[in-house]
Amino acid sequence: MTKKCTICNKPAVYRIKDTPDFYCNDCAEENFGDVNMLVKVEEEAQKLKEYIETGVNGEVDDDEVEESAPVEGKPKKKKVSSKKDDAELDQDDV
Repeated sequence: MTKKCTICNKPAVYRIKDTPDFYCNDCAEENFGDVNMLVKVEEEAQKLKEYIETGVNGEVDDDEVEESAPVEGKPKKKKVSSKKDDAELDQDDV
């Protein structure tokens, strides 16, 4: 899905980092003057695409992903002890 300019609805080229504000080249230059302060939409899309592809190909360790960026709706892994482990602990206490 192509992002549209917030001002004129042309295809967006730039955005303000961490906001939903997108701008075409003309509106960005007119309103900001220095477009170097803005993030290029295509570069951000490419980074996201690469991240997804590495995850799909199994190159990302699941533990690293959980620690660095928790996924919403995915519960964190918990270590669950079995009854056998509990029994062994009880015997050690005796």
